[in-house]
Amino acid sequence: MSGQAKRPKPGERKIQILQTWALMLQESGDARITTAALAARLSVSEAALYRHFASKAQMVEGLIEFIEQSIFGLINQIEQKHADPIWRVQSI
Repeated sequence: MSGQAKRPKPGERKIQILQTWALMLQESGDARITTAALAARLSVSEAALYRHFASKAQMVEGLIEFIEQSIFGLINQIEQKHADPIWRVQSI
């Protein structure tokens, strides 16, 4: 078996890009993260990012959708775990 890292399955890399970008935004608090910095963090080329997104604008749209889905997913988990509306609001 070779020492090469496994390639992500189709669709997984796109999620990995979005997760990494969200994490970088959270860590830095700076909305100006370049595609070069994102690619370096993922150990891929900038061209690799554009295999999954046609443009940086499409990356931004994907990030917004990813964050939105993550937030709503967490809210749904809270709603399913607890019937008490006060606890739900405090948890959110």
